[in-house]
Amino acid sequence: MKVYETSQIRNVVLMGHGGAGKTTLAEACAFVGGAIKKMGSVPQGTTLSDYDKEEQRRGFSISTALIPVEYTDQDAEPVKINFLDTPGYFDFVGEVEEAVAAADAAVIVINCKAGVEPGTIKAWELCEKLRLPRIFFVTNMDDDKASFRQLVLDLEKRFGKSVAPFQLPIRENEKFVGFVNVVKMAGRRFTNLNEYEACPIPDYVEKHLNIARSSLLEAVAESSEELMEKYFAGEEFTTEEIQAALRVNIKDCSIAPILMGSGTHVQGFNVLLQVIDKYFPSPKELEAIGVDASN
Repeated sequence: MKVYETSQIRNVVLMGHGGAGKTTLAEACAFVGGAIKKMGSVPQGTTLSDYDKEEQRRGFSISTALIPVEYTDQDAEPVKINFLDTPGYFDFVGEVEEAVAAADAAVIVINCKAGVEPGTIKAWELCEKLRLPRIFFVTNMDDDKASFRQLVLDLEKRFGKSVAPFQLPIRENEKFVGFVNVVKMAGRRFTNLNEYEACPIPDYVEKHLNIARSSLLEAVAESSEELMEKYFAGEEFTTEEIQAALRVNIKDCSIAPILMGSGTHVQGFNVLLQVIDKYFPSPKELEAIGVDASN
């Protein structure tokens, strides 16, 4: 049995409205991480999370499932990501609250076409209550009727300016073919499932990219006096400075990044695992708070 140091562990709860795609996300991450050789399907009842016969019959999660995924980013040490896949329906909210209490960070899953739903708001409120670092992951990006820009506006209206897109979609012929990395200012085109290659940034993305980049840099500048002075002096931040500042901001819940992908086509999950590895805290970084039961 492989032994992991505490610094190599990420305990991540998957939250969101029923049908948003949490179980498919867990399945895709397990596939990308090499835990399984073939993606299961929720309608067919073949996913790792929904192993109970009642879940398979109904086609949705009833209890929380633990899905461990090992991820290695290039030459870095491997991390073990423990995904806690929770039910989305309010009948089983107790399962969600138990999972949140055991997690160190959260991924709030949103169906791009459905937008902000009651389960999305409930997930945010639970994260706020426990001061849990969080990421939004937008699924169903392969649907040509899904408006990512409108979803970002709705999230900002509901949750404030702490919501920050880390990616913007690239579409061709009404199909989701890639994304722009806002942090690195680089285009990425999908090649085979989750794999991608560098590509030029399309002209039609520039306007929204500048807005997203500006919001991101403002948040980075506010993380320290040194960076604030550099920002007002008009100096460019290095990628390393941006990433270090974002790690602090995500940990203290002042930024909630938005990532995207398609569970059906297994697109975008390598980036999600990278972000969880790079920006989410390990249990070693957090303080354990106990309760004196005697009084």
